[in-house]
Amino acid sequence: MVVSDEGEEVRRAAWEEHVRCAGAVLFERLREEAMRAAVDEDEAMDLVEDAKNRVYRYYIPVYEEVVSRLRTHRATLGTTAAGRTPKPMVVGVSAPQGCGKTTLTRTIVELIRETPKKFLDESAANEMGNVTAVTLSMDDFYLTYDAQTALGDAHADNDMLHYRGNAGTHELALGTKTLEALSRINDADETSVVMVPRYNKLAHGGRGDRQPREEWERVSAPLDVLLLEGWLLGFEPIEEEQARAINPNLIAVNEALKKYKQALWGPERVAWWIIFKVNDPKWVYEWRLEAERKAGGGLNEDQVKDFVDRFMPSYEAYLPGLYANPPPESLVVVVDKYREVLMVHVSGAAADQMQM
Repeated sequence: MVVSDEGEEVRRAAWEEHVRCAGAVLFERLREEAMRAAVDEDEAMDLVEDAKNRVYRYYIPVYEEVVSRLRTHRATLGTTAAGRTPKPMVVGVSAPQGCGKTTLTRTIVELIRETPKKFLDESAANEMGNVTAVTLSMDDFYLTYDAQTALGDAHADNDMLHYRGNAGTHELALGTKTLEALSRINDADETSVVMVPRYNKLAHGGRGDRQPREEWERVSAPLDVLLLEGWLLGFEPIEEEQARAINPNLIAVNEALKKYKQALWGPERVAWWIIFKVNDPKWVYEWRLEAERKAGGGLNEDQVKDFVDRFMPSYEAYLPGLYANPPPESLVVVVDKYREVLMVHVSGAAADQMQM
């Protein structure tokens, strides 16, 4: 189909107006939340300015990038006769615990779901409805409570495997099966449904457990975008001697990690990446303690340290490699100690190509 320059300009203008309105609606919501949270006028002004920066220097640029990548994804794979995305685009979101990935994924999913499909490409120009998206967490693939307890008993001298979190505490077969089912969800008719596992972190006094199958989420076709998020997503194993030098307990975790890429996040599964970059992973201690205090009655400072200590060897071992050699053209989000976004850029891009 030949598209006139005039028609293209009209569509571009309509898309830009949609983005402008989406940003305005999101900012107004965050502005109202900031006003309610502020204790005085000065704090209100600061919080509103922070909200403005998050919306226009962070959420909206990331959202536009996701839509742009989805257009490329559809152009590469082609679309069905009905204008469907033949295979959902999977976005890997990797970030240290507590730095804001859950808030980002929730916000991006909301923005995507408010995007009319007509803005994607010509094949969807006359299609009704909005783009569809869902979030899936690595947490959803944790071992069941019984299996995790057995793992901890079998490695009684390895505190990195006593609780959920590190490589080795996930049911990889369940993750692979779920991702493969979601990759085929658009193959059949509109009634295609995939049951997605969900994990309850509060079960068994906070030890956690997989929810019963009848409580899993029903994801229905069509599905355009899947955001797969996790703190260890994209980690690459290191040599055994390197692992031993960091922490002898890391050896078992490192061995388990060798199976993760093929099972969950290889290039045949994840189309592109959003990677949160921090200068010091030890900020996780403060972020976790802050979260516990907000929850009220959570872990105390000593308990938080004991909990986070179990993950620090993995951060020390694997974050440098992820930051030095991210997947090609990843969207890198640089955050500071206060979880403020300092920069958003495409990995490998020159300074003048960075997005703010």
